[in-house]
Amino acid sequence: MMWYYIKKAKQILLKGVDIMAEQKKLYMWPSHWRRPVVHGPCGAVSSNSVYATRAGLEILKNGGNAFDAAVAVSLVLSVVEPHHSGIGGGCFSLIYSSKHNEFIALDGRGTAPKNAREDLFLKDGVVQNEWKDLGGQSVAIPGLLRTLEVLLHKYGTMQFSEVAAPAIRYAEQGFGTSYTNVLTMYDDSVKRKLKLSAPMREIYLKKDGSFYGFGEIQKNAALADLLKQIAKHGADYFYQGRVAEQIVSLINERGGCFTMSDLIDYQPKFRIPIRTTYRDCEVVTFPPPSSGCSVIEMLNILEHSDLKALRHNTAESIHVLAEAIKLGFADRNEMLGDPDFVPIDVEKIISKEFANERHRLITDKAGEYLSVEFIEADNYPGNTSHFSVMDSYGNAVSQTQTVRDWFGSGIVVDGLGFVLNNTMSDFSAAVGALTSQGLIYGTANAIQGGKTPLSSMSPCLILRDGKPFLAIGSAGGPRIITGVLQGIVNAVDYGMTPERLVNLPYIHVITNAQGLEVEYGISEDTLKILEAKGHNLIRNSVDQAMSTMINSVMKVGENYYAAGTARVDGCGGALLPDGNIVLEGVSQEI
Repeated sequence: MMWYYIKKAKQILLKGVDIMAEQKKLYMWPSHWRRPVVHGPCGAVSSNSVYATRAGLEILKNGGNAFDAAVAVSLVLSVVEPHHSGIGGGCFSLIYSSKHNEFIALDGRGTAPKNAREDLFLKDGVVQNEWKDLGGQSVAIPGLLRTLEVLLHKYGTMQFSEVAAPAIRYAEQGFGTSYTNVLTMYDDSVKRKLKLSAPMREIYLKKDGSFYGFGEIQKNAALADLLKQIAKHGADYFYQGRVAEQIVSLINERGGCFTMSDLIDYQPKFRIPIRTTYRDCEVVTFPPPSSGCSVIEMLNILEHSDLKALRHNTAESIHVLAEAIKLGFADRNEMLGDPDFVPIDVEKIISKEFANERHRLITDKAGEYLSVEFIEADNYPGNTSHFSVMDSYGNAVSQTQTVRDWFGSGIVVDGLGFVLNNTMSDFSAAVGALTSQGLIYGTANAIQGGKTPLSSMSPCLILRDGKPFLAIGSAGGPRIITGVLQGIVNAVDYGMTPERLVNLPYIHVITNAQGLEVEYGISEDTLKILEAKGHNLIRNSVDQAMSTMINSVMKVGENYYAAGTARVDGCGGALLPDGNIVLEGVSQEI
């Protein structure tokens, strides 16, 4: 290489340039470079747990596709994150099959039992929060397990026993307690659930009754045994026979109205994905009863603003973002529900024309677009779990799953090792009643037997040239909608890859009265301008993180990039050609 520098020096001398200055440039270490982020050419996984991400990558390494990996990820999350999701809950799974060149929306959210009525949570006309959050009345039909079976059978390549093996291993041999698991145990609602349920205490507490600390090993032998039986006999083992009888009996003992046919007859619903264009991309997302409509409406409104020119997290970009979000929530709460039960004008909600009308309401001052009567500002729990998977075959999965509140209803069937959801709480207990997550609905989301409650879950796939380049979704209650929206904006408008798009400061707002929540890291000068515009700011302190839990995978060129959110226990990982698995923060062979 010495000849190169001699040649350069001669060229410099001939030009009469200061040779010492130029030599410094030749040898100087670069002042900046591309951020080192997790990527690989053989597929990637992003989830809320290193155990789940690793399990999905193990399946890809062993020859499985994205759908095989998705089932493995989902089951591991059921073991290691019972406070967020599990086989006692449900999911929305949005997938792209490269073999069929088809987008599929598989609704495994879970429905109301056939005997449920509008007054399920009312006593003498008054909403009973105890029933709504902790009672047997709060449990919807668990849809996750049947949905995973359908996903694997129709699109996967492996047997259930193969994809369930990692979950069984962690349940049997143990896993380290996550940060969010520790956090949830100190919540008053979780303490109440533990007090009401001896089987729950047996599973999730130490023998002396104390909580597991961060990193301490937990096991769940009962769930391991149940998963082994399901692997052997199929999902019917759960939805029929003795297990189903135990589930139904306990739900009804706690005030529910289940019958055996509710479980036996349950099947997930195939729904038609909805889509829009945004900038140079196409957005494919889940239709109602998901909130994908709201994400599309907000994007269509934002398309009227040049966010790239306004720059990221400036006062002007945050202002238009907040106004689009508030407009979307106002329309969501009045217009969305289960399309199998109420007429939903989806085409209107996601149309560019409707967005134009709504955009014209935005001024340079903070607006209020939803009636704020009975709405109180509060801290609402953000739960649920999202994961994204992309494989080297071009398949993609964006799946959000939940038991609704932390540890769902807290109802645990003795000996089975999992909690049942309290998803029925997402229905309108009464017109205008505030949910535990700060949302208010009308009659479109009233309780009916067989109906699916409206959900904030909004898994998305973003396309360029007709193929997915980004699989994204979020957990966090109503912050799911605002998180997914900002994740897409960060990727499309600002060109961020997953590691960058997820970890910069986020905002959240539903109404101006409830307040515009802002994460630490946005300048005080910017916040003062927003206050002058009339925004009611809620500042997160430096040691706080918003419960916006985004997980995404992006394809850039021949590589797949993945990242989980540092706000919780998120982990992105990728598969390399030599079979090595790369996880955020480490590179190691598993």
